[in-house]
This record gives sequence, C-alpha cells and structure tokens, in this order.
Amino acid sequence: MIDISSIKDLPSVPAVYAMFGGRGRSLYVAYVGIAGNLRSRINQHLVLRDSSIATGVAAVHLNPDRVTQIQWWEHEKFADVAYREAAEMIAFEIFEPVLRIRGATTERASQLCKDQDFCLEMRQLFNDLSHGQLVIPTLLDAMERISKLEERIIALESKQ
Repeated sequence: MIDISSIKDLPSVPAVYAMFGGRGRSLYVAYVGIAGNLRSRINQHLVLRDSSIATGVAAVHLNPDRVTQIQWWEHEKFADVAYREAAEMIAFEIFEPVLRIRGATTERASQLCKDQDFCLEMRQLFNDLSHGQLVIPTLLDAMERISKLEERIIALESKQ
C-alpha cells in the first residue's frame, strides 16, 4: 500500500475510492465513488468543492472538512467506465458507505454485476489492502507537526 500525504501526490489513474470520516475506532466509510482520474476527482471533492456530493445541492451531501482519509483501489479493467460502475456497486455492498450516490448505471455495468467471476474478483480486490491511502491531517495534527519543527529549529540554532 502506498501512503501519501498530499492530494497532489495521488496518482492520475482510474480507480474506485472510499472517503472516510472519523479516526481510530470511530473510522467509518462516508462515501464510495469512482474516478477516471483519481487525483482530479479528489481535488474536485476536497479542494474545489464543486462536485455534486460536496456542493450541498442534494438532500444529503459530504462535508469535505470531515474527510479524514481516502483509500483507493486500482485495476486494469477500471480504464473502462462500465467496469468502474460495476465495481462501485460491489464496493457499496462491501463498505456500506453512509452516502451512496449513483446516477443511471449503464446496461453493461448491470450485466457485469451479474457475472460471478467479475463479482468474485472485485470482492477479493476490495477485501485486500487498498492500493494506497491519503491520511488528511487535522488542525491538531498540523499544530503538533509545527511544534516539533520549532523544537528542531531551536536545537539546530543552538548548535551554531
């Protein structure tokens, strides 16, 4: 699994992703989605905040300020949007996200969801470790990091 610390470090790949809220024992899956370009889609949700789930135009929406972690899964078949859509439906069953938004599903994706081999392959994929994760620091995390950096600077300056 790849651990990254910034949205800019996310790969620009097709993927199924899960956004988490909470921390530790209270970690929960808030949303599961698909992306043709993971970095661009997460940027749209969390930075630009202009995705349908982040704008608040629907009855329910995602609060980007409460997202604490993102995990994603890659597969060579995800280059095809029908495979991503079908995989997302399987991910809904596995992760049971709080927020589920799915537009019209293509006929091809619906057929893939009936394919036992595909379903088994996707279940195995999502039950294994994700390909990567981005842990989003809280304000408290940032303050602790700043404090440690200040201590290091003071120690370095005292040596000069």
